[in-house]
Amino acid sequence: MTERPPFLPPALGLLMMLAIFSSHFIKPIAIVLPYPLNYIALLPIAFGVVLNILADREFRRKGLLNESGEYQNLDKILVTSGVYSVSRNPAYVGLVLIILGLALWVGSISPWLVVAAFPLILYQFYIRIEEQQLAAEFGDRYRQYTDLVPRWFSTKRKLAE
Repeated sequence: MTERPPFLPPALGLLMMLAIFSSHFIKPIAIVLPYPLNYIALLPIAFGVVLNILADREFRRKGLLNESGEYQNLDKILVTSGVYSVSRNPAYVGLVLIILGLALWVGSISPWLVVAAFPLILYQFYIRIEEQQLAAEFGDRYRQYTDLVPRWFSTKRKLAE
């Protein structure tokens, strides 16, 4: 089985946050969203936090996350309910929204390179590997789920035939 990077996605999210603030304070290219317009950033940040909380709650509800925050039984249960019925990766979508919100908050153009790179990094080093593992563990059941639910997010739902 393919190994994941040596750190978890939330740690990568923190690194991206650091990159956003660093790129803004070291080389702010242009301020395009000045104060107080930058408060619009609170919307994607809040939505991202809520998505992460809902994803976490769904894992706890299914018994995949214990009280100490450790994952268990991941190879036995495929979570397809709650926020996982509108996105296969709601926690990652939430992280991307938080990163996007922080880029809006600082208001300059330079952090948008980080925003653009973040979903690509998530896909390459986490999502792609997780999808391969889930396909191997759950087979046709997972493939049916991928046919019905988008990887990121969509308001359009595919109907089962």
